[in-house]
Amino acid sequence: LRATEEGSVALVKVTEENKVTTASVLGGLAGLLVGGIWVGAGVFAASAYLAKKEDDDVSKALKGVASGGLEVLNFGAYLNDKYTVTDRIGSAFSEALDSASQGSSSTDSLSATFAGAVDAVKAADKEVDFKGTLGTLASSASDLASQAVEKAVELNAQYKITDQIKEKI
Repeated sequence: LRATEEGSVALVKVTEENKVTTASVLGGLAGLLVGGIWVGAGVFAASAYLAKKEDDDVSKALKGVASGGLEVLNFGAYLNDKYTVTDRIGSAFSEALDSASQGSSSTDSLSATFAGAVDAVKAADKEVDFKGTLGTLASSASDLASQAVEKAVELNAQYKITDQIKEKI
């Protein structure tokens, strides 16, 4: 999931690549919730493979769901930017700590710890660019999963592994 240009509020640009990546991530999350880590990994790989297909109804359906998910994410970012939700939550939390800290050394140390943690996360985000790094990681994982499933399908067609398993059963 790659971020958009600087002037836009949207978190993620809705492109074909981002739709495929989002489809695989959503599939993996659904599998994880339903059946655990192994099912999640399998559904992630399967949805990455299926979403990459060009002229397939399943691919179109997965990309449609992913596109809708990206639109919801971008709309949430728009609302957050418009109404400054996270800024208000942060300032309310800071005000609550300030009012509680009057005369208490334990809340003073908690406030200092909170402020230090916020500054550390901001500095790390400037250095690492979490959103860009996670987007690149998700895209790469989706590509690798799709390639692995494609190779498995090719090997199955070449060596007829599933036919051999059916014969043994």
